[in-house]
Amino acid sequence: MTRRGYFLRLALSIAIDLFDLTLGRIPIFGSVTEGVGTVVLVGLWGPAGLVNLWELLDFTDQADSFVPTATLVALYVGWRNGMFSKSSTNVTAPDSAAPGE
Repeated sequence: MTRRGYFLRLALSIAIDLFDLTLGRIPIFGSVTEGVGTVVLVGLWGPAGLVNLWELLDFTDQADSFVPTATLVALYVGWRNGMFSKSSTNVTAPDSAAPGE
């Protein structure tokens, strides 16, 4: 994953959290959007996106909207992939056919 691709995915995760904070507080509609958000997060971040399922435990859809789960998952995956270190200018795997490697 490139840095640009990571930050685009991070922006989408932030948008999911903002949507959850505003319209996601509507009962039943919020639960449906959390399920759809979990599917999107699994597509973006892999199995780490399943952490978003904990939001379905709040059946009132009020308390869980104050925890930015999608953004936290994105930051965790970025941290694990080294997106925030100074030496992360080339985070993609090196080409095995490149000379001198």
